[in-house]
Amino acid sequence: MDIIEKIMNIGEKEGFEVEIFISKGISSSIDLDGESVDSVELSKDFGIGVRVIKNSKIGFAYSKKEDTEVVYKAMKNLVEDKFVSFAEKEKFKEPKGIFYKDVLELSEEEMLGDLILMRDIAKDEGVIVTGGGVSKSYEYNRIVNSNGVDVEEEFTYYSAYLSVIYENETGYEGLTKTKIFDVENIAKKSVELAKKSANGKTITYEGEIMLSPRALSSLLAYTLIPSFSAENVQRNRSVLKDKLGEEVFGENITIIDDGTLDNANHSSKVDGEGCPTKRTVLVENGVLKSYLYDIKRANIEDRDCTGNGMRGYSSLPYISPSNFIIESVDKLENFDNYVYVNGVIGSHTSNPITGDFVVEVQNAFMVKNGEEIPIKKGLLSGNIFECLKEAIPLDDVEQRGRLISPSLVIKGHIVG
Repeated sequence: MDIIEKIMNIGEKEGFEVEIFISKGISSSIDLDGESVDSVELSKDFGIGVRVIKNSKIGFAYSKKEDTEVVYKAMKNLVEDKFVSFAEKEKFKEPKGIFYKDVLELSEEEMLGDLILMRDIAKDEGVIVTGGGVSKSYEYNRIVNSNGVDVEEEFTYYSAYLSVIYENETGYEGLTKTKIFDVENIAKKSVELAKKSANGKTITYEGEIMLSPRALSSLLAYTLIPSFSAENVQRNRSVLKDKLGEEVFGENITIIDDGTLDNANHSSKVDGEGCPTKRTVLVENGVLKSYLYDIKRANIEDRDCTGNGMRGYSSLPYISPSNFIIESVDKLENFDNYVYVNGVIGSHTSNPITGDFVVEVQNAFMVKNGEEIPIKKGLLSGNIFECLKEAIPLDDVEQRGRLISPSLVIKGHIVG
């Protein structure tokens, strides 16, 4: 009898509903310290998270080893919660392109080859390499509960990044995909950003500002995305509370959360509670259509779960987007006079409730009639909800973290 069957039997004999989340993973990484190979690391992880429900009370415990003691601990850690329930068995879509066997089979020599290639491309361009790395990872999850849910999934990821300095200006580029990719462009992009940023000017500017997908990923994670969480809405921590059906942004803004998308970094059959992932339209042409729900928050409002209850084996489910998509509207070529911002620093200081932010722009350029003028220093401030009332998404779509988005044109000002 395997550990899952043993835990299920123990819990159910005691009159509990039981849910088991098992996760195991393995990752390898090689990093640079300056131009020298600094470390080669291999890490493995395994854990079991168990939740139990009885008489409107829920208990949770986790263990890093296969041990039935974890279910006994869960049964002792009971707290009152009448809204928590476990997922029912339902049909789900199987997204393609989230697991690649050749990532697992990639050797350390091949990974080192990619790292050295990036370093040497940068050195040949006359820049100083300050750091870099490549990594591969594999993750296996299985969720089983008393309602007949039993789903297994496998995921792979390959990542690469490089940071450089040229004449006291930095350049950085990094990327993560579910499959192996050509790292040459990572090196070329980091070099390009550093070199183009040299001899920058300190300016004060007001007008159209283009935020790259990388800059947006950082900024929206701390300003916009938390506002769609049903938990934040129910706790009065979202300005989007009570605004379903209202026009909250400009008509150019359509936002979708889609955990069923093929070839995306955060797609899956089910979420961490066993609910099928879905395509949820959050905003359509500026009108707020939905929030993101896990089971508990859906039960509170008598709604359906949107498949956004994420977790690890050591945590309770929490609401998170899967692939957070901003749809394209216009073309980059239709704009000529603007400031393009490749990255921002300080997004974590933003206010996740109001959406106010003040960030330092990084690798930013003023574009005038085709000419690019580097900006040395500058602070960009504003409110993301106000920005999105006039924002225009372009057509250079990338996935950065959970965000799948093109660059976004906003009206704003940069203070030198």
